[in-house]
Amino acid sequence: APLQVAVATHRPQSAPAAAELLAAAREHNFDFRARRVELEQQGVAVQLARHERNPGFSVSPYYSQARAGDREQNFGIGLSLPLPTPAGGAATDAARARQRQAEVAVVVAERDLARAVLTAAQTYAAKVAEMQRWAPDAVNQFRDAAALADRHYRLGAVPIGTYVELQSSYLDAVSALLDTQSEALAAALELNQLTGLDLGRLGVTP
Repeated sequence: APLQVAVATHRPQSAPAAAELLAAAREHNFDFRARRVELEQQGVAVQLARHERNPGFSVSPYYSQARAGDREQNFGIGLSLPLPTPAGGAATDAARARQRQAEVAVVVAERDLARAVLTAAQTYAAKVAEMQRWAPDAVNQFRDAAALADRHYRLGAVPIGTYVELQSSYLDAVSALLDTQSEALAAALELNQLTGLDLGRLGVTP
């Protein structure tokens, strides 16, 4: 059976504003969220290290009885308090150092994410602007001209040089338009991956 490829209509639209893209990326990007979760974990680790540094104490009742001539009985409440050790301070300092490293990692990840989002948004905007400069029926006009040249060439009214030039112009125009559309779709998909936004409306509408 003959294979038929459905023709897709490209309807590029403007991407959201840069501030909206960056806010969505900070909220939905997996790598950046993982860095923030790691920072929160390090904050909890610092709190635990501080808590372990403070000595705990215990309270318990006690009873003792002794016979040394006279019978002596003692009742009371005992309080036990361990002595603090220098190791607790070292653990706290290590936890703080890991927390500072996590803070730096979050800042670096946010800058890298912003650069990737803005680069993809600029690429998409440039490709959409280039596509909009094309006439809506430019490819059809080139196709009609190539078909007309083919008929005239078969009738002997068009020389081989003109025929080849028209066919090459048609192929170059189609290739240029398809390459631009492909690059615009790639930028839209990259924005989708970085921000988590549903950018399907920026791509192809069948």
